[in-house]
Amino acid sequence: MAIRRLFTALLFCAAYSAAQNPPPSLTTIYNFTGGTDGGNPNAPLVMGEAGVLYGTTLWGGEKGYGTVFSLTPPASPGGAWTETVLYSFEGLRDGFNPKSPVVIGSGGVLYGTTSRGGEYETGTVFSLTPPASPGGPWTKAEYGGGLIASSGEPDDLVISPGGVLYGGCCGTIFALQPPASPGGHWGEKTLYAISGGITGYFTTQTHVVLGKGLVLYGTTSQGGDYGAGNGDGAVFALSPPATPGGSWSYASLYSFGGYPSDGVNPYMGVVIGGDGVLYGSTGYGGSSNGGTIFSLTPPASSGGAWTEAVLQEFPLVSTRNVWPGPLTLAEDGTLFGTTQFGGASLMGTAYALQAPATSGGAWTQILLHTFTGSDGSGPTGLLMGSGGVLYGTTSLGGAYGAGTVFALTE
Repeated sequence: MAIRRLFTALLFCAAYSAAQNPPPSLTTIYNFTGGTDGGNPNAPLVMGEAGVLYGTTLWGGEKGYGTVFSLTPPASPGGAWTETVLYSFEGLRDGFNPKSPVVIGSGGVLYGTTSRGGEYETGTVFSLTPPASPGGPWTKAEYGGGLIASSGEPDDLVISPGGVLYGGCCGTIFALQPPASPGGHWGEKTLYAISGGITGYFTTQTHVVLGKGLVLYGTTSQGGDYGAGNGDGAVFALSPPATPGGSWSYASLYSFGGYPSDGVNPYMGVVIGGDGVLYGSTGYGGSSNGGTIFSLTPPASSGGAWTEAVLQEFPLVSTRNVWPGPLTLAEDGTLFGTTQFGGASLMGTAYALQAPATSGGAWTQILLHTFTGSDGSGPTGLLMGSGGVLYGTTSLGGAYGAGTVFALTE
């Protein structure tokens, strides 16, 4: 209901005037200094119990190599949020430069990745276990040496109901199986190695999402079916084996290649709608080559072709693309997202896309906020909180130039 109220207010605002019905209000709830508190968050947030926000910063912390932090909401409305550094990375084998969000597992354990460092200097997968008593230190552990060594720079993780972690590293999709007893060894397995050619390949980012039946969906930023396109990226599905110990099955659902109209370089993964439709963004493409938002609708019968549609095209701004980021899908089907650049100040925007009232109609885009630098620059995605509040981070800007955490409310 809160989402519907927010969007109704936005549509009314667009029809009449911002003075009569102002757009959502942005509140900066934390300004990073770039010091021991962290700096330059490069990933969206996640929300835990009691509305606590968790995130990562690329830099800052005790050693300057990045942090995992929490933001606790104030006890009374209008008060200050409390930022706490849960862990400061030490660099080298400990890992550094986390640029992906964390995921929350059983018992409030946080799981995440670092893009650099570790035993093989190509990134780590880590966990942070909350303290037994409030105020104590969080306990860090690392997993996954071999896969990280062979692939490098692991990105976002997803966690299954059984606690298995899935992720990707520049072409390798992997799983980490939790131990049978606390403190035991995590089992590490390569599910599929994308080799290029007609299957596509990854460059620097690999994002997967977990669908029904433990099917993993993701994107390759380049490659694809060269017979049908120009190698501009692909969307794939990776299905679990029919019998224990069997091989996972890779399927290319769509190859981008109608340059530039259908999009180019889908690099931020996809989100899944309740009807199985996949939604994602491309960094380039569209009529102005500034990037797109697309949907992929599953076939009516098994084995048929998925149907791609461009929902939104972004213009080039001052001869550059705007880099649309990851999407958030609300319960009512509204898509929320950010662009890293663009807007009146060229410092990024937050926007919403509302589905048409009738099938095949045009989606409605509404600008939620244009960043100006003082309130942040380079937003990295949105999180839908309770009451329809949207939370996000900016990688730059703010009071100290080291990024912010913000809230958008109606």
